[in-house]
Amino acid sequence: MSKFYLKTILLLLLFTTILGSAYGQDCSFVVLGDLHMDGFEYHDMDYVRTRPQDFEQITKEYPYYTATYIPGLLNVVKQQAQRKDLNVKAIVQLGDIMQGVAGNDDLSRKMARFAVDKLYDLKAGVPWILTKGNHDVSVSPGQPEAWREVVQPFIERQIGARTDESMYTYCIGDDIELFVLDQFFSVDMMRPESDIIKFLKEKLPESKAKYKFLLTHQPVIPVTERCWHLFSGIRRELDNADEVRNDFLNLLASYDVTVLCAHLHKYSHIVRNTEKGPILQIMVNSVVDGFESPADVNRKTEFPSVSDFDKEWQPQTNERRMTILEQEKPYIESYLCEDRPGYGIVSLNGDKLTFKYYDRMSDTPCDSIDISTIYNR
Repeated sequence: MSKFYLKTILLLLLFTTILGSAYGQDCSFVVLGDLHMDGFEYHDMDYVRTRPQDFEQITKEYPYYTATYIPGLLNVVKQQAQRKDLNVKAIVQLGDIMQGVAGNDDLSRKMARFAVDKLYDLKAGVPWILTKGNHDVSVSPGQPEAWREVVQPFIERQIGARTDESMYTYCIGDDIELFVLDQFFSVDMMRPESDIIKFLKEKLPESKAKYKFLLTHQPVIPVTERCWHLFSGIRRELDNADEVRNDFLNLLASYDVTVLCAHLHKYSHIVRNTEKGPILQIMVNSVVDGFESPADVNRKTEFPSVSDFDKEWQPQTNERRMTILEQEKPYIESYLCEDRPGYGIVSLNGDKLTFKYYDRMSDTPCDSIDISTIYNR
């Protein structure tokens, strides 16, 4: 073989390797919000009757939604996960995979096993990346233990590594890394929320990924007037809450971290400015309550204000929440909030990173965000 042909072959091999490597970075992951999977048989109803709000949800909503709509939602998620053009590497679920409030140790474990078996039985062909939600470890007897004994081992098998309670990282290809938070340390663990910041200060500098996502059940930026977000000082008393939260947001912005969250049963995206740059937060809701979207979807594009307040709801926190919203508003660059359940897909194609949202069980997106443009890369 002549030197010319040898050089040509080597150049072709090199070009193919580089090209394959570049295209090999293109990948996607599916995003699900709250699911609240449930069945009547997983509840001690004598116990549930002592909790009126849970009683209402369990008797009128979640077991019915699970039997009627969850199979269709999971089936379309499986179809998306197996699309060759998307190259899906994982399915992310952002907490409250189950309803909780089982009422005793035995039923708590059965409910957790029921939820995990749903994921196993789907045979989606990619790992499940789970975030702990408040319903997953509710104060109902046996619920935190069921998470540790049933769900956490499932997570560890999916990611092939041990986790610190339920805080861990997971890489999607070379360019995307997920940072999964645990905001609901079991009572017996006696861990402060500040452990979240310690975890991120250790893990974020180590990351070589170009794109970083924070997976959290509760949002980090308020989406509604209820102000159910991390470091608000409302869910847990917190000394210097404003200062701690400011440091937390600046930490995320310093590393161009995009937040994926759930909890409020809304679809939302919001861009908040900080001293260190912008933060994009996307909220996903997967509590599907119908096969088709209603004619009129409740949609807001104005950040919540004091005028939105229902003063009857938790009046003891009204003053704190009013202060939060007034302080937050000047930093909000864009805001959308909709009553639209469904699922999302994050896709990396070359240098373009997008998030597409799908209404209920649709396979056609109803909204799209070019994440790449948010951080001026």
